[in-house]
Amino acid sequence: MQRVENRWPHYYDSCKIEWNLGKRCNLDCTYCPAEIHDNSSPHTDIAVLQNTIDIISKIPNVRVSLTGGEPCVHPKIESLLEYMRPRIKWINVTTNATRKATFYESLPVDHIVFSLHFEDINWKERLYIILAFAEFNNDKIPYIVHVMAHHNCMEQVIDAVLNLELRNVPYAIRRIRWSNTHDWFDDLKYDAKDLDWILSFKSTASPNTLIDSKELAHANDLIKEHRTQFEGWTCRAGIESLMINWDGEVHRATCRVGGSLGNIYTGTFVKPTDPIICTRKWCTCAADVNISKYKL
Repeated sequence: MQRVENRWPHYYDSCKIEWNLGKRCNLDCTYCPAEIHDNSSPHTDIAVLQNTIDIISKIPNVRVSLTGGEPCVHPKIESLLEYMRPRIKWINVTTNATRKATFYESLPVDHIVFSLHFEDINWKERLYIILAFAEFNNDKIPYIVHVMAHHNCMEQVIDAVLNLELRNVPYAIRRIRWSNTHDWFDDLKYDAKDLDWILSFKSTASPNTLIDSKELAHANDLIKEHRTQFEGWTCRAGIESLMINWDGEVHRATCRVGGSLGNIYTGTFVKPTDPIICTRKWCTCAADVNISKYKL
C-alpha cells in the first residue's frame, strides 16, 4: 500500500470537519473516554455555535459532521441545523439513536451515522428506533449503523446484526478501542471465535476508500483488518479534514497529530495549508483513515 484516497462524493479540495458540539451525553459507555463525554457538562451556547458556522462556512467545499458527546441532546440542535442548512453544503449527524425515529426522519441532513451500543438494557429499544427509521426513511437520507461490538455483549451484537441483515440496513461492525491513545485495540479481550466472527463481516455500506488507485474498501474494514499503519506517511489532515473539540480547540483530525491549530470559539484558529507527516503507529478512526495520504 502506497496511497490512500477518499471516495466520498466530494471534490478533492473539500474539507470535512468533525465537530464535537459538547461533552454531554445521555449514555455512559465504559469505553468512551472522559475527555469527550460526561452526563453533566453545560451545553455550548447556540450563539457560539452559530458564529462557528459563519466561520467554517467560508472554507471552500466544507462538509460538517456533528458529533459529541451526543449532539442530539443539545436543546437547540434543531435550531442549529436550521441555521446550518443554507450555509453548509453537506451535513452529517453521528448519534446514539435515543431520539424517536420521526425525529431523525425530519433532520435536514445529508447523512446519519447511528452508533449502536450494548452495555445497558435499553439497547434493543435503540435498535428498534434504527429499524423504524430504516423502514420509513425510504432512502431519503443515506445512513450507516456502527455496531459497537463489546466483547461482553456478543450475544446481543449478533442478534442486532441478524436484524440489520434481515432488513438490508447498511452497517459496519466495529471492535471496541479501550485505549484513548489512538494506537491500539484490545483484541485479546475477545474470545477467538467472537473475533473471527467480527472480522468475517465486511461493511455493507458503499466503499469510501481507494487504495493505490485500484482497490476499493470501507475505512471501518481497513481498521478491522489492521491495514492502517501510516506512520511516516504524508497526510492531508488539516487540508481535507479538521476536528473541533468540545471546547473549541481545533486539530487537523481526530488523531490530533500536529497539535492544536488554535481555538475557533475564541478566534485564534488558523487553518493549515500544508500536509503533515503522520506520527501515529495506527490510524484508528474511520473519519481519519481515508484522508488522502501517501508513502514516498
